[in-house]
Amino acid sequence: MSQYRGQYPNGGSAGGYRRGGSGGSGSWGQGSGGRGDGSPRRAGRASSYRDGSYGSSRDGAYRGRGEAGYGEAPSYERASSRRAASREVSGSSRRSGSYTGSAARRSAGVDAYSGRQRRQGASSRGRSQQGIGGYGRGPARGGRRGGPAIELPSLSTLIGAVVVVVVVVAAVVAWNTRSIDIKLNGSTMSVRVGSSLADIIKTKRLSPKAGDLVSVGGNVLSQGEGYSFSASVNGSDITIDDLDAYKAADGDDLTIGDGADKVEDYDVQIEEEQPKLEMGGESWGNITYISQWPQVGKKEIRRGKTSGETADGDVIQETKNCVVTVHQIKPDDDKKLVALTFDDGPSATYTEKYIEILNQYGIHATFFNLGQNIEEYPELCKKIVESGNELMSHTYQHQQLSTLESAALQSEFSSAFDTISQVAGVQTTSFRPPYGDFLESTWLKSGGLASLSVLWNLDSEDWRMPGVETIVSNSTKNAFSGSIILMHDGGGDRSQDVEALPQIIETLQSEGYTFVTVGELLKSDSSIPEDIASGYAPMPSDSVWPTEIAQ
Repeated sequence: MSQYRGQYPNGGSAGGYRRGGSGGSGSWGQGSGGRGDGSPRRAGRASSYRDGSYGSSRDGAYRGRGEAGYGEAPSYERASSRRAASREVSGSSRRSGSYTGSAARRSAGVDAYSGRQRRQGASSRGRSQQGIGGYGRGPARGGRRGGPAIELPSLSTLIGAVVVVVVVVAAVVAWNTRSIDIKLNGSTMSVRVGSSLADIIKTKRLSPKAGDLVSVGGNVLSQGEGYSFSASVNGSDITIDDLDAYKAADGDDLTIGDGADKVEDYDVQIEEEQPKLEMGGESWGNITYISQWPQVGKKEIRRGKTSGETADGDVIQETKNCVVTVHQIKPDDDKKLVALTFDDGPSATYTEKYIEILNQYGIHATFFNLGQNIEEYPELCKKIVESGNELMSHTYQHQQLSTLESAALQSEFSSAFDTISQVAGVQTTSFRPPYGDFLESTWLKSGGLASLSVLWNLDSEDWRMPGVETIVSNSTKNAFSGSIILMHDGGGDRSQDVEALPQIIETLQSEGYTFVTVGELLKSDSSIPEDIASGYAPMPSDSVWPTEIAQ
């Protein structure tokens, strides 16, 4: 590295600050270029700051590097130069011992200072090119890197900026505090934009009457301790929770009135409400079906903390009663449709004869079979379905259902439905009650196993054996669209039915009627629910069957 080497008037060798080794820490040591007699040694050329760059010794110890090469060298700052000069003087004095007088010190100081002036001139020019705080372009060891010049705004610019800010702030304040027109209780008046309801009540000197504090049962506990006022805007009530949030806007139609009552604090319990069974629909009809399945309800029971009263609260889940609807089938668009039905089969003697007659006329009917007869004649049951006719239940043993207890009644249903499913592969929840006896109380005991009861409009009274002509007359005389005709294929001698059946078909066809199954007749009436019309409508899993009849 470079070193300081100064010559003094007595020719003594100056001490120098020499970097140890090839770049280690600096240390004070003997200058390498001077002898005691003042004549220079040729061991190497002394380094100097006179030209602003490091010189290099003859042995090539170090060459100062400039920008993009080895030209312009970095300069030490004034403090560095002063410290170097001071070290030159003190070091020389200590080692040579020949520099003692104040005049000699002044001479050395002037000599050193003139050299620094020349060097600092070049260094100052380099800094002025770099801007404020620059240190020349070369990478000085341990020095700071230069930054861009900072140009401060002029006073007039600052004043202008302040004026703009003040104007903007004033405009914002003016806008947010401007007056607007609203309609208050039917009269137009001005208020400050964004005014709250409390502000409007105060500034317009309104005196709404506060509501009362009431019990959960509605009894007054304390007058005037309810809500302070009520309000609506543009025809819509403002909820209690939103009263404080209202902010007046231009054109609002505001109404402020007396406050509402406030209900006392209360504890809540959840109570279940069981569904009930109710009958609905027409006074009479040929079908009765479940139009609404039952559902347990849930509601709040509130107990007042002040009054101790109890009262019903909010409904959490609505209670749905089981609704059984009586209905007379009415085909849409006044279609002339009738349905033939046969009970008490299958019969080994008559069922197949009925099927042959139906096939002959190209029509289908509905067979209400007994479960025990299906078990006895399973092939006949299958033949009914295979021939395109419809199969429904007539219970299992033909008991009078209204006289049975719940368990026996439900067994009649489940046994018959299961048998039909197992033998014929037909799923159904539709039935015809023996003797047509099925009351409201019977529905209650059914447990939701059945969904559709099918009666009749025209009774052939074939069970009386009244003669073929009477059977035909009973089955056709008072027919109308949607009628269901009752006949039997089991349970006794049905020979008169076999003879009467073709005449019944021909008579009604001649009057423009079309024969359909009960299921098809149900589907012709769009007022009947689809699941009921399908013949299979089991009770939903989330329903709970009622245990009492609605009053």
